[in-house]
Amino acid sequence: MKVFVHINNSLQFRTAEVNADHKIGHLVKEFVPEMSHNQDFLEDVEVYLENQDDDFDKGISVQEAGIKHGDHIFVGRCKKISVTIIYAGKTFATSVGPATTTKKLKKLAIEFFEIDEVGGAELMLWFKKEVLDLRQLVGSLTDYPSCGVSLVLASKNDVNGDLSHDLFQDHLNSPEYQSGEIEGRWGTINNENGPSWPVFFFWVISSTDEKFSFKFDFTGYPNDPPTGVLWDIENNSVLAQNKRPLKTKRASQVFKVWGIECNYLPCDRLAFDPGHAAGWTVQHPDLIWNSQTDTFFKYLNEIHQILNP
Repeated sequence: MKVFVHINNSLQFRTAEVNADHKIGHLVKEFVPEMSHNQDFLEDVEVYLENQDDDFDKGISVQEAGIKHGDHIFVGRCKKISVTIIYAGKTFATSVGPATTTKKLKKLAIEFFEIDEVGGAELMLWFKKEVLDLRQLVGSLTDYPSCGVSLVLASKNDVNGDLSHDLFQDHLNSPEYQSGEIEGRWGTINNENGPSWPVFFFWVISSTDEKFSFKFDFTGYPNDPPTGVLWDIENNSVLAQNKRPLKTKRASQVFKVWGIECNYLPCDRLAFDPGHAAGWTVQHPDLIWNSQTDTFFKYLNEIHQILNP
């Protein structure tokens, strides 16, 4: 029989020819071979039928599992997926099994937002500027250990393909950012004289209790990393060299004036050019931008650590 297999972090599902007497564990070894050599990982990998929350016993056969010709299944490590769906500035949050279809997620969101049938028919679920196939399984949109995903419910006319601001607003409401804001580590700046989105302004506190302002450009976010620079809000310009926090070796490297108006960090879009990529990938792998999992918090938190050695 033919089944369709979805795995973590891959929008491309695969066609598999399986026999009714094949064990469920066979699907794991065939479709996540990089894990099958590590027994500890293998035990963590589970198999789910679409829209079913319970995983299969890997010792039973495909027939015993009730898997039929044409079924979609998920093979991966995420057992639950934290999902946030943004619609018209409002957020729906839920936790579902990794084999939940985006069709079911859309239905849940439409019910939550109380959208009528006519309005709902024009809406689509978007993931990183792409319209999702309603047969896609949500576990394919993320990977272990993050097991979380942000989606946008909108029509093409609403977003014109640009979801960066909606995703940014969702990330701005994340516990990681909100806790730091409450503790006074950072905050947003309403710069009325400055440009609008995709430009955004933050302040970050230093160990001397001085607030430093940063201008960020979120073009292409989060597929592309943001780029940021120390900013003089009063004069609406890049902060002068003599006003920069350069007291430590790390700060003097990151916040130096070096010909490009950005912080010298691997997670900065302008700083991370091909000339630096090889070295930074080896020296600072944790600071390389991952479009699947990273948010602006990664960049902002690194700035805070540099200002508070």
